[in-house]
Amino acid sequence: MTTTDDIEGVRRLLAEYCLAADECRYDDWARLFGDDGVMVAFRRDWSGFEALTGFISNAPQGLHLNTSVRIDIDGDQATALSNFVFFNLDRELSSMGLYADTLIREGDGWRFARREIRMAKPVQPQSD
Repeated sequence: MTTTDDIEGVRRLLAEYCLAADECRYDDWARLFGDDGVMVAFRRDWSGFEALTGFISNAPQGLHLNTSVRIDIDGDQATALSNFVFFNLDRELSSMGLYADTLIREGDGWRFARREIRMAKPVQPQSD
């Protein structure tokens, strides 16, 4: 597989994460994580199929948008950093921040070894 194919595979994984969550395909969403994959959010970790499906099925529903993706490939491992915004079903901006990912190639494609949600914090105005 070429690096271009790898980058496209990672981009597809990142897109499927948002689409599966937004379409309430929780089992599909959990399968995006490797066998030992970990989701890190809100000062907690979730790993294993049951824990991951429990996490996503209890999350608020809405629309995830993922952009400004930076991907670095190193053989069968990769890292990605990307911005996200999440709109709830009332069409209000609910959260935004960064996804920090460690990825692994497993079998037929790329999977999350670790996905960490880093929420954006309000910027404090600078005083002169």
